[in-house]
Amino acid sequence: MLKDKNIQNLFWGRLVSTSGDSLYEIAVIWYVFELSQNAFYTGLAVVIVMIPNCFNFLLGPLIEKMNKAKVLIYAQFFQFFLMLLIPIGIGYGYESVFLVLGIVFCISFLENFQGTAEIAVVPRMVVKEERGKFNSLISSSQQLVDISMKAVFAGFILTIGVQNIYLFNALTFLVAAIFFSMLKIKSTTGEAKQTTGNWEQYQSSLKTGFAYFFKSKIVFICLPFLIANFSFGMAEAILPVYASERGGAEQYGIIILAITLGNLAGSLLVVKVMRYPLGILMIVLPLLSFLLWFSSILVSHNGISTFLLGLAFLPFGMMSILLITFLQTSIEEHLLARVSSIIDSMLVSAMPLGALLGGILSPVIGVGNMMLVSSTGLLAIVFYFLFNKNIRSLPKIEDIQLQE
Repeated sequence: MLKDKNIQNLFWGRLVSTSGDSLYEIAVIWYVFELSQNAFYTGLAVVIVMIPNCFNFLLGPLIEKMNKAKVLIYAQFFQFFLMLLIPIGIGYGYESVFLVLGIVFCISFLENFQGTAEIAVVPRMVVKEERGKFNSLISSSQQLVDISMKAVFAGFILTIGVQNIYLFNALTFLVAAIFFSMLKIKSTTGEAKQTTGNWEQYQSSLKTGFAYFFKSKIVFICLPFLIANFSFGMAEAILPVYASERGGAEQYGIIILAITLGNLAGSLLVVKVMRYPLGILMIVLPLLSFLLWFSSILVSHNGISTFLLGLAFLPFGMMSILLITFLQTSIEEHLLARVSSIIDSMLVSAMPLGALLGGILSPVIGVGNMMLVSSTGLLAIVFYFLFNKNIRSLPKIEDIQLQE
């Protein structure tokens, strides 16, 4: 499969782009904290990174009519030029929180186009029998790249300097654009020519997706994940301040790495628990995550505290994979893209709200107490499933029927 040059260029382009994405998201939040020394602005940074993702459901039908290869190339080139503005500004002694936040918003918006185009272009390049293998390969490779980049951030942020980290980010976008420019993909009729019924078709597509989402059980199953994302957004916003109080930039990098490793371990081990009913898993997993997260904040020793926090994200990672698998096995195939984009927008929307609340309240009640509050979001999931008989009785994922 990877002997095909076209597939190689797509594979390496996605990996290089992932390396930039993985590093800049955490680097931005830390840099904003260094400039402002204020949890409100770190919360605002998380909000700005996440808000464009809330509108994913609007972009799918639009990108479907565009040339996917050109979308990939232009998205990467624009991200390269935008990211380059930050190290240039630092070099000339101009460092502004608002400049950074504005650039982050634009890059996050472009990533919506890029991510959707990457998914849509695979069927044109990889034969049906090989797509599962390709997606598995790219997913595992991206996770390894993500961990590697966060390890670099954890170990070398103080040595390399934030200016060089942003310069590296910019170069990754440029290299990814070069790989994508070598893709050879034929345009379809829908990309080459717009039809008069496009707007009506677009509206109908959105309405059908929303109707399926609200009429099936999926809306009730997604609610607890909404709560989990709200809690994670709250924690992500105050994490730089929390880490600063416990050791500074190096501690922040180590905590990020521990969380990433916990998520990865959860995604690898989730196959061991899929034979159990989803209703039971969604009581046990968030309860374990809550206990570990809560304990990590109470422990004063940094090493033990970080280890416990990393472990807390192991069941959290399992929950994420369970949701993805549930969607892939339960939603009708011809509705999967539309419904998935709606779910993605809904779940992501909770993170900026949590981040904003975390940034506002942490100076009032203290960052440690705010971390404790954020962990209780997982406890809310436990009670949601525990006291809802219909949801609590959900069977194994493969046995779930969405429609009554």
